[in-house]
Amino acid sequence: MKLTPHEEKILGIIRDNPKVVNHPSIRGKVAKKHRLTEKTLRNRIAELRKRGLLKEKSDDNQTKIKPLITQNDEINIGALIDLIKRKKKFFLKFSFLTTLIGLTYSLIATVFFASKISLYPAGELIRGGGSLGEFSGLAKSFGLSAFGSAPTYNIPDIINSRKLKKDIVLKAWNTSKSKDALNLISFWEIDQPPFFSPLSAIRSLLPRGNTSATELDKDMDEAILQLDELIGVKEEISGLITVTVLMEDPQLASDIANYIAEYVKRFISIEQKLEATRNRKFIEQQMKEAKLQNEVSEDLLTEFRKRNLLRLDTPSLEMKRERLESAVEENRAVYITLRQQFEIAKIDESKEKLLINILDTAEPAVKKAKPKRTIIVLLSFFAGLVFAMPLAIYFDKRKL
Repeated sequence: MKLTPHEEKILGIIRDNPKVVNHPSIRGKVAKKHRLTEKTLRNRIAELRKRGLLKEKSDDNQTKIKPLITQNDEINIGALIDLIKRKKKFFLKFSFLTTLIGLTYSLIATVFFASKISLYPAGELIRGGGSLGEFSGLAKSFGLSAFGSAPTYNIPDIINSRKLKKDIVLKAWNTSKSKDALNLISFWEIDQPPFFSPLSAIRSLLPRGNTSATELDKDMDEAILQLDELIGVKEEISGLITVTVLMEDPQLASDIANYIAEYVKRFISIEQKLEATRNRKFIEQQMKEAKLQNEVSEDLLTEFRKRNLLRLDTPSLEMKRERLESAVEENRAVYITLRQQFEIAKIDESKEKLLINILDTAEPAVKKAKPKRTIIVLLSFFAGLVFAMPLAIYFDKRKL
C-alpha cells in the first residue's frame, strides 16, 4: 500500500516515539516538536489504526508484566527481577542520591578519637576475702560471722556512676582547643547560647514547671548525658574490664581514660581502708565486751569455789561447778579469738593493698575512630537499593 508523504512522516514519528500512541502528555510534546497540534497527531494515529498500518503493542506489553504477589501470597522472584531490569535507572539514581547523602554526612560529621584502658581485679578483690578469713570458722561458732569478709566492688558500676562523670565534667582539661584548661561544659560549648532553632523557639513559648535547677545544673546534666554516650565499659568472663573513651581531641580522650583508671583504683583503695577501719573498731568493741564477760564468769566461778570450799560435793553442786567452768572456757576462747583478730585487723588497716591492676594505660590515638566513611558510604548505597524497591513498585502500579 502506497503511503502519502504525510502518512510516512506520522509513522516515522511513531517509530521514533512509540509512547505517543497511548500517552497524551508525550504526544503533545512530540507534536509541538514537529509543528503539529496534539489533536492533529491523535487523529492521524487513529486513521493509521483504521487502515491497519499501526500495530498495537501497548496491550501486549501490559499483559507481559507479571504480578509481584502470586495467588499463593508468595513473592514472585521473576517479577521482581523484571521490575529491577525495567527500573534499573531509577534504582541507580536513588542509590546515588542516598550515597551522596551518606558521603556528605561522613565528611561533615564530628571526628572522634578512641583511647582504651584495661583493668583487672587483683587476687584479693576477686576472692572477696580479707586477712581475717582464717579465723572465720571459729568466729562463726560464736555468732561472729561478719568478720573476715571483705566487700566486693562492681567496677563497671563505679565507672558508670554519676559521681565519677560529674568529676570528669567539672575537671579542667588541657585541650588543643584552647591554651587555657577547660572543663567539658566549656569544651563542648554547652554554656554558650545556641543558634536560633525552631525547636528552641517553641520550647521557650511553652509553660515551664516550677523548678529550682540553675543553669549550671542544666548544663551539667546535658554534659553528663553527652559523656554517657562517649564512655563504653566491657567486662569479660575472665574479669578483664576494658574502658573505651571517645573524644574529639585524642589527648583529651587518653587523659580521661587514664583518669578513670586512677579514680577506680583510688576509690576502691579508700573504701577498702574505711572497711578495714570499721572492722577494726567493731572487733575492738567486741573484744572489750568479751573481756568483761570473761572476767564476770571467772569471778562467779571463784566466788562459787570460796562458798563451797569445805562442803562435800553433791550432784547439784557438781553440775553448777561444771556449768561455771564451761562458761569460763567459752568466754575465754571468744576473748582469745577476738584478741587475735584485733591484732590482724590493725595490720590489715595499716597495710597498703593492691586491689586493681592497670594492665594497659591509654595513649593518644593516631587514627580517628569514627565516622567510618567507607562503611557509611557502602551502607548508604545498599540502603538506597532497599528503599528504592517499594517506591519502584508504587510508581509501577500507578503507571499500570
